[in-house]
Amino acid sequence: MSDEQQVLILGGGLSGLSFAIALAIEEPTLDITLLEAHPFRSGTPNPMDTRGSALNLHSVELLTRWGLWSALESHSGVIGDIHVSHRGHFGSTVMTAGELEVPALGYVVENHELGRALLARAEQLGVTVRAPVRCVALVADAEKPAVQTDDGERLTADLVLLAAGVAKEWFEGLGIGVEERPTGNHAVVFNASFPGAQQGRAFERFTPHGPLAVLPLPSLTRSEQRFNVVWSVSDREIETLGSLDSEAFISAFQAAFGWRLGRVSNVGQRSQWPLVRLVASEQYRSGFLLVGNAAHTLHPVAGQGLNLSLREAGMLASELAMAVRKGRRIGQLGSLNHYLTGAIEEQHFITRSTDLLATLFNRRGPLLDAPRNLSLALLDLIPAARSRVANLGTGQRTARNSVG
Repeated sequence: MSDEQQVLILGGGLSGLSFAIALAIEEPTLDITLLEAHPFRSGTPNPMDTRGSALNLHSVELLTRWGLWSALESHSGVIGDIHVSHRGHFGSTVMTAGELEVPALGYVVENHELGRALLARAEQLGVTVRAPVRCVALVADAEKPAVQTDDGERLTADLVLLAAGVAKEWFEGLGIGVEERPTGNHAVVFNASFPGAQQGRAFERFTPHGPLAVLPLPSLTRSEQRFNVVWSVSDREIETLGSLDSEAFISAFQAAFGWRLGRVSNVGQRSQWPLVRLVASEQYRSGFLLVGNAAHTLHPVAGQGLNLSLREAGMLASELAMAVRKGRRIGQLGSLNHYLTGAIEEQHFITRSTDLLATLFNRRGPLLDAPRNLSLALLDLIPAARSRVANLGTGQRTARNSVG
C-alpha cells in the first residue's frame, strides 16, 4: 500500500500517549496525530500532592522496548514485597520478589514524571501533538471517520482512537451504549509519609471501610518514607471521611492502616471520586476504536488500569503493523478483529480479578469470615500458592494462560 495511513488519537493522557508511542515504534509509516483538550502541565507538584501509578513487570518491559524505562527507573518506587492483611482479623501474608526470582514485583511512578516522559518520547518519534484542541463532535457517516473541533476544523483519519475516557454523548452518537453500574464505593487518594528509610514494601490492607493500598514512592530523604495511598470507602462513609480536617483524617487513616510503619507523619492533598463501573456495549464502530479507560474502568485497589492500557497498546500496535504489511486498511474491522478478541479477553479477566479483590474482604459475618481469614493465614505458609498470586500481579501471566 503506497498511501500513508493516518491515526487520530483523542486524549493526551497516559493512555493516549502510550498508544501513540507504541504505534509509532511498531509501524513508523503511520501518520499519527494526538489531540488533547487541555494544555499539558509544566512544573513539578509538591511531593506530598503527587499521584502515582503502579507498573507491573510486563508494563516495564513495554516501556523498556519503547525507550522510556531507563529515564523513569531512577524516579520510581520499587515494590520488593507486598504485605497483605485484614484489619481486626488474624492471618496475613508477604509476597516477595525473591520467590519469583525477579528484581521487583512492580514499580510506582509518579504520574507527572511518566506523563512528561511519554510526551517527550511521542514528539521525538514524530507524533503530531496538538494541545489544547477540543473535539466537539464525531463524524461517522463519511468515507473516513472524522472529528470536528471547537474552532470549526474537520480532521479525518483511517482510524480514530478514543482515549479520553468515557464520553457518553460521543459513544451514543456512534450507536455505542454505555451501561452504568454503581459500586457503592468512593476512592480516596493521597500521599502519606512515615518516619524511617524506605524499605520498598507495599501494603494491601482490607478494612471495614474497604480495601486500602499503600504503595512506596521514591524517598526524598533518608529519614522519611513516602507512600501513595488508594483507599476505597463506602458511599455512606465518604461524607464523614471527606469532611475531616487533616489531623482527624490522619487519625482515621492510622486506625485503618495500623502501625506497621509507625506513626503517620503527614498526608498531602486528598482526591476522591465515586467508583462507578461504566461498560460500553462495543469497542469499535465505523473506524472509531475505544481504548484505555474509554474501553474499561477497573477498581483502583489493584492498580491494573494503566497496566491493562499499556498491554493493549502493545497488542494494537502489533496488529496494525501486520495489517499495513499485508496491504489492509487499518480502520477496517477485519484489521482489528484479532486485537478486539484478545483485548476483550484481557479486560474480562482483569476486571473479574480486581472486582474479586475489591470485595473479597467485605464483612460477611463470623461464619464466612473465619474460613476466609484462615485461607489468608495458610497462604503465608504455602510459598507456591503465594507465588502464584504474586505472579499474577506482576502482569507476566496473560488472561489466556492465567485461567485454569
